[in-house]
Amino acid sequence: MNHEAVAELANARIWVARGSAPAMPRAHSHDDIELNVVTSGAIEYLMGERRLRVEQGRAALFWASLPHRLLEPEGEPAQVCWVHVPLSTVLTWDLPAPDLRPLLEGRPALAPLPADVDATGVWRRWEADLLRGDAATALLEVHALMRRTLSAARNPAAGRGPDSRPLEMAAFIMERFRDPISAADVAAVAHLNTEYAMTVFRRTWEMTIGDFLLRRRVAEAQRLLATTDLDCSAVGYAAGFGSGSSFYAQFAKATGTSPGQYRTALRTTRDAHLAGR
Repeated sequence: MNHEAVAELANARIWVARGSAPAMPRAHSHDDIELNVVTSGAIEYLMGERRLRVEQGRAALFWASLPHRLLEPEGEPAQVCWVHVPLSTVLTWDLPAPDLRPLLEGRPALAPLPADVDATGVWRRWEADLLRGDAATALLEVHALMRRTLSAARNPAAGRGPDSRPLEMAAFIMERFRDPISAADVAAVAHLNTEYAMTVFRRTWEMTIGDFLLRRRVAEAQRLLATTDLDCSAVGYAAGFGSGSSFYAQFAKATGTSPGQYRTALRTTRDAHLAGR
């Protein structure tokens, strides 16, 4: 990356960068919605066992909480523009739930960059905004570009979200998942009784409040296993699980492997990559 800028707002940390795409020796994760725009060449991510290829002139939008890494380029490094915005901030934007749901399920949105968007020029403007302390303006434009990308990637048959209450509940879970929160706590954020809140949440996100909370905790555990040397039990507690047995059982159910095996597989892949360089 040749150029980058970062700014802190009251409720958001926005990061923008552009330049050559670096190969990543190990997976990383961060609790942001990430937008990549490839201006020349192509990039390929490894996301778990899946690969995501983004060609020149296309944009990719995904939830970066799940471990991911850029693979070694086939030729010259691609030129890419990146922006990260915390998911908790994106959830306040009232984006259509059918657009957000695939991202939260680990499915990236891919779309051609609008023909009237000069990505390099746009990113330069955002960098200047951040450097002079006008991050709020940049964030408005990031919001617009993410919305346009989701719209371009959308299944035309998808409907629109009915209201903001499911987003409010999801945002609360994203912010408080490490705490021992209950369905009643989540319902209170949207000023709904618990039973109705659970119905609204499930209708919108096609999963229960408990399932959403569990996915977030497992994603955080995956991040910690990939990026820290905490022992597995400590990872479970740090990710919000109330006991070691619950962590091991739920992690295995969600990923098909144990926390220790997950970490070993990540390190084996990283070591093989380094040995081949």
